[in-house]
Amino acid sequence: KQDHIPYRDSKLTRLLRDSLGGNTKTCLIATITPTIICADETIGTLKFAERASHVTSKVKANTISSTDDHLVQKLQREIA
Repeated sequence: KQDHIPYRDSKLTRLLRDSLGGNTKTCLIATITPTIICADETIGTLKFAERASHVTSKVKANTISSTDDHLVQKLQREIA
C-alpha cells in the first residue's frame, strides 16, 4: 500500500479542483489539539498547513463572450 498520495492524484484535490484552479480565493483552516495523545496528528497537520501556505496560483479574469451573454439572456427569459 502506498503511504504518500501525491497532491495531484488525491481524491481531495479532485473534489476541490474548482477551488484550487486559480479563479477563487481559497482559505485553509488547520485544526489542531494541544493534547499529547494527538501530537503526531497535530504535527502532521501543521506540516501540511506549512506546505499548503506556499502553494501559489495564477489568477485569470473570467470573461464572457457576446455569444455566451446572448445564450444566458435567452435562458433567463425561458425560466422567467
